[in-house]
Amino acid sequence: MIKQVVFLFYFLPIYIWSQEPLLIKIDSLNEKADEYYYYEKDSAYFYYDKVKEIAKKVDSDSIFIESLFNSTGVASYHYDLGRMANNLNQLDSLISNTSTFKSDNSNILLYYKGDYHLKLLEYSKSRESFENIIRNSNDATENNRSETLKSLESAAYSFLGKIYMLEEKYDDAKTLYKKNIRDIKNARNIDLEALNGNYNLLAEVLLKEKKYKEANSYWLKTFKYNKKEGNTNSAITNAFHIAENYGYQLQKDSALFFLNEARKYFNKNPVFYPKYHLRKAQIHKTNWEYEVALIEIDSAINLIKENFEGQRNADLIIAYNEKGQLNNLLGFQEKALLNFNLALKTSLDKIDKDPTTLKLFQNKATTLNLNKNLESYTNTISVVNEATSFLNQIKPGFKNTADKLFLIDNAYPLFESGIEAAHGLYKLSENDYYIDEAFLFTEQSKSVLLLEALLSSQATQFANIPRDILERETQLKSEITHIEKRLTASEDIDIVLEDELFNLRQEHRNLVVDIETNYPAYYNLKYNSKVLTLADVQEKLMADEIFISYFYGNSALYVITITKSEKHFKAIETTTELEDDVKKLHEMLSNPESDIDSLSNLSYSVYQKIVAPLVEIYPQERMIIVPDGLLNYIPFGSLISNLDNKRYLVQDKSIGYVNSATLWAQLNNKKRLGNKLIAFAPSFDSETPSDGTRSQVLGNLPHNKKEVQQILTSFKGKSFIDEQASLQNFTLNISDYSILHLATHAVFDDEKPEYSYLAFTPNTQSDDLLFVKDLYNLTLSAGLVTLSACESGIGELKRGEGFLSLARGFFYSGAASIASTLWKVNDNSSSDLMGDFYFNLAEGKTKDQSLREAKLSFLEKNLENGLSHPYFWSGYIIQGNTQPLVQGSKWQWYLYTAVIVLLIFLSRKRLLKFFK
Repeated sequence: MIKQVVFLFYFLPIYIWSQEPLLIKIDSLNEKADEYYYYEKDSAYFYYDKVKEIAKKVDSDSIFIESLFNSTGVASYHYDLGRMANNLNQLDSLISNTSTFKSDNSNILLYYKGDYHLKLLEYSKSRESFENIIRNSNDATENNRSETLKSLESAAYSFLGKIYMLEEKYDDAKTLYKKNIRDIKNARNIDLEALNGNYNLLAEVLLKEKKYKEANSYWLKTFKYNKKEGNTNSAITNAFHIAENYGYQLQKDSALFFLNEARKYFNKNPVFYPKYHLRKAQIHKTNWEYEVALIEIDSAINLIKENFEGQRNADLIIAYNEKGQLNNLLGFQEKALLNFNLALKTSLDKIDKDPTTLKLFQNKATTLNLNKNLESYTNTISVVNEATSFLNQIKPGFKNTADKLFLIDNAYPLFESGIEAAHGLYKLSENDYYIDEAFLFTEQSKSVLLLEALLSSQATQFANIPRDILERETQLKSEITHIEKRLTASEDIDIVLEDELFNLRQEHRNLVVDIETNYPAYYNLKYNSKVLTLADVQEKLMADEIFISYFYGNSALYVITITKSEKHFKAIETTTELEDDVKKLHEMLSNPESDIDSLSNLSYSVYQKIVAPLVEIYPQERMIIVPDGLLNYIPFGSLISNLDNKRYLVQDKSIGYVNSATLWAQLNNKKRLGNKLIAFAPSFDSETPSDGTRSQVLGNLPHNKKEVQQILTSFKGKSFIDEQASLQNFTLNISDYSILHLATHAVFDDEKPEYSYLAFTPNTQSDDLLFVKDLYNLTLSAGLVTLSACESGIGELKRGEGFLSLARGFFYSGAASIASTLWKVNDNSSSDLMGDFYFNLAEGKTKDQSLREAKLSFLEKNLENGLSHPYFWSGYIIQGNTQPLVQGSKWQWYLYTAVIVLLIFLSRKRLLKFFK
């Protein structure tokens, strides 16, 4: 200790004096790095790395950290995400182990982490970092809140607002922007640039909500500010927004006034004039002045050709597409097709794969179908096939809610156009080849639906996939997209960027090959675009099976029926009446007090429309159904097939469900024979929720223990009851069992599928909810997962998103089939049904047959009482692989054992007699 004090007192001044040349050198290196910061990243890295070398020599963590932050800023600006990640990992280690400057450095690190994850489109991780900055700022006293922290807090609010807007959480975004605006206004020195920046962001959210008048109230402020400050480009952008908003409000004069205000600041810049004419065309189009709008669009096209010949210009694509739509409105389909072709050619010539190109394909396909003839329908098929190929190229880059909504708006209408064309060709030509074409489109649409389920889950971790592979995969996708956009926006050829793009694409291709080889489940989830053909399905079907695939379109419900040797294609008009009937049917089925006669009449009516025409043609006893849209909510077995004697379809057919034929084939390959069962029966306090994350109070399940006891009479296994039925015990024990039975709440949230979950016994020491995203990180070997206390509701998207997301997660983690309910079934009747279901499974029966016989047994026992209402028994469905869990019947084994014992006994008697 004395030695250290002596060193500090005598030698530290000499040490500092001796380092002065090094400090001067550091300043010089930083200045050189700053020169290259925005223009040449490698040179900037070079000089910052030199500073780090000096920092190591003088043992200065603060200089080393500052240089790393500078390097990270360069990486962020140039979208060098690999370098950024490496820097962040180093900073994480340094700052967590260094007390000096920890407060500001910790928050700067959080800022860059938030920025990094936002670039990767990982919104939840990005949000977490920015929220931590705000939390740190709120925890600090006013004296401890440095100017750096205040600036970071303001930036965090802005970033969070942007994330919430991208996730369509508009109220959350507005709350943050308004908070930022209040804070800026209350500051001693008002930062007008930051204030108007937040006005812009708030107006953008209001525009998304179609609150045009309120959005303009903020853009008018920023327009005035930018005019005063001489920010001409910003003033032009503001005026364009204001004009568009007035256009949406049908205030044509005000809209045109602000367009002309914008024009005052063009300064003969050719970039702005096409944009001006396109916006003017939109205003006239909104006011039904289609011919005038066409003149404006032609002006935009001519200006682009004059000023940007041979250059990439995104406005040209917009102009051709808008012109095509106007041609359609005026009834000129051939001219519309010509312009959609020009838009597509221009878009496909771009270096980047712009997802909005799908909209151009869709516009062309829709226009072709208007002609309703063989040639047009044939061309539609070609267009949709080309669009599907394009979609398969861009699908791996989809990551979040915004991508999911894009798919809903663009992919499904495209597939519907293809199916409509295939149906038209089938009717006109009577060639059943077109049934196969339609089936491919339905399968491709289901593939998108399953991708949606993955996007809804917001899963970021996947079982057995190394973290570094997932991270590099995400980095490469983001870096490739960023460079593609830069090259598209560039007026000149940039050889350096094109070489960089080539190298990144090559690295990504190599990574995908590695994933396909070593992690096939993940590859199938993200990259495999192959779908099952109709002929493949016929080859895999048994003689007693019928496969029915539905596509719920805007104009028709298309039904493709397949047996071992036949196929059938039907279109049913999707009227408001049909949609209302299906919704009402679900409502009545899930209500035990609904009138049984009214329910029967409605059930029979729906049956006649969507099932009867098929069942009357094909006698097969086992049905495999691919539902779609609202049909996801209806247990087909509950439909009345004979109104006179109120006979249910389940009394004639065994029914299984699957999300697609392709998934059905994959799940059927998972032949997991075995009877090792694990069951969970948690307990819940019905008075209070277990934690702050639960959206509702979960009621107790008084009969779930009895249910578990009953199924354990059919299968040997292990059970976790009450306090033992924890999430921790679930995750620790499930991998070695072939049957998982969860007598617990499974909550399907159709509006926010990522919040769908399974609930376990509340525990203050750990989590008790298993969310969808967590399923992707499990490893199962289960032939059957049973969820016996499910709750759901019809959401806005009308595709059963909550259950679909949960099922997709289970299937990825290794489950072959899922038994679940379409509503919260009575706990006591569930116990009886499950007892019979597992008894039948132990007999070696198929899963669909086991469930059917359990329902029939329940019906027979309760014919004379209220439990015969479909609410009590019909909600259970089996999805996925319906093959038996065990081979043969246990009674057969008993018989074989008895015969063997008898033979041994008889042989013994003969031997004794012989020796006598």
